[in-house]
Amino acid sequence: MTTTGSFLVHPKVSRREIIQSGAIGLLGVTMQDVTRFRVHADMTTAPPAKKVVYIFLPGGPPQHETFDPKPMATAAVRGEFTAIETTVPGMLFCEHLPLLAQQAGKIALLRSVHHHSNDHIAGTTIMTSGDTRVPAITPENKKPDTNDAPGIVSLAGYFRPGADHLPGSAVLPEYVGRGSGTGQIVPGQQGGRLGRQHDPWLVQAASKCLGWGACPNCFDDGDDDAVFAFGLQHDHTASGPVFAVTSMNFPRGSNRQRLDHRLSLLDSLERRSLRRITGPEALAHDWFRTQAASMVTSSQVQKALNGFTEPDDVQDNYGRNKFGWSLLLTRRLLEAGVNMIQVSLGRNGTWDLHRRAFPLLKDSLLPPMDLAVSSFLEDLQQRGLLDETLVVMCGEFGRTPHLSSPLGRRPGRDHWGALQTVLFAGGGITGGNIVGSSDRIGGHPYECPKTPEDVAATIFDALGIPQDSTYHDIGGRPHPVYLGNPVAELYA
Repeated sequence: MTTTGSFLVHPKVSRREIIQSGAIGLLGVTMQDVTRFRVHADMTTAPPAKKVVYIFLPGGPPQHETFDPKPMATAAVRGEFTAIETTVPGMLFCEHLPLLAQQAGKIALLRSVHHHSNDHIAGTTIMTSGDTRVPAITPENKKPDTNDAPGIVSLAGYFRPGADHLPGSAVLPEYVGRGSGTGQIVPGQQGGRLGRQHDPWLVQAASKCLGWGACPNCFDDGDDDAVFAFGLQHDHTASGPVFAVTSMNFPRGSNRQRLDHRLSLLDSLERRSLRRITGPEALAHDWFRTQAASMVTSSQVQKALNGFTEPDDVQDNYGRNKFGWSLLLTRRLLEAGVNMIQVSLGRNGTWDLHRRAFPLLKDSLLPPMDLAVSSFLEDLQQRGLLDETLVVMCGEFGRTPHLSSPLGRRPGRDHWGALQTVLFAGGGITGGNIVGSSDRIGGHPYECPKTPEDVAATIFDALGIPQDSTYHDIGGRPHPVYLGNPVAELYA
């Protein structure tokens, strides 16, 4: 028998049997729950499911200045940086990624991912949901709602509950947002049509700094004409700690027995209330309350979050900045039992370098990313976690093959959904592998083109979710989980 909330559900009971017996209404089980129970039953005969870390670089990192350099192209295409050899013959990286170049034997590159949008909001929605069927982007429809496709991270948590009362999925240190200080997040990162109760756990650990980069080593982009015109440039000016995780300890004078008593009293009051909410809102309300109570009382949660300290040498290895601390916390949550984590290296727009790209990449972005990600991969390997953890790193799109102002003093690259390189590591992939290729200027896929749907399918497959799985939205309508095919070439 499987426990879910306060109900016991037999994992082998069929959907038809539950409907015919009236058990859905009697037990409070929804069609979403039925689907999920069936998937869990199917997964019992599959290989042990893995974990996934989805590293997102908001703003769109350039493929030329990271993992697909074009050293033989013209200066207007190849840019200012040189390419360096890695530990894998023929696999070239940008010169400012020397630590990851030493880890190339752990890494597989998918150099041929493409989609149709050059818009930040649409591109982020596409890549975080694995669904290119986004509506036209206007100021009116940029806000998340229950018509959105659920995020990859939400579907992961839906099908793969966490251990020891932890949610199955999490986002840290913040959602990808929609601009400086708006407080609004980009669609495609939450539960969407699954319902709010399936939003990932938001571990909001970053300060409210409006600067770009690896805080506290922020940079302002005042040399970008558009940003300067709107007055959006920022240094690191936020007060308080750069990175701090909310404490999960009991309030002073409280304990587990007192918490249980208060929860029982609250439940009794709600049952008697004439104004108790019903429908999807009630499900979300009950889910959040139960989850919060479970997390407060979980020793694993407290161990992962409380007193977030590590030895000095470990923090130095990752980097004492938002990039490093984010991936260090990610490792701790993996160890605690979270199955999928979306972690952003930078605030909205951090990697969006239309101008002044080369000094900012060289001094402010590539070194802390190189240090944090390479240390994260090495740490996972040393702790025996890399084989069971698939690491994926990308942005919402790549950058244009030609520089935006090749004859000027401040060149950069513009938005380019037509191509980006996605990095994979761990989780059984074949290290040192290059899948697909781009054309000679790095503008379009040349061989083995892949879509965001294929990237998402690879993640679902790594988590052990069967390829015929479906989920039901809050209206009871079924939707397929897989919209593409797992990239089998990564494991060749």
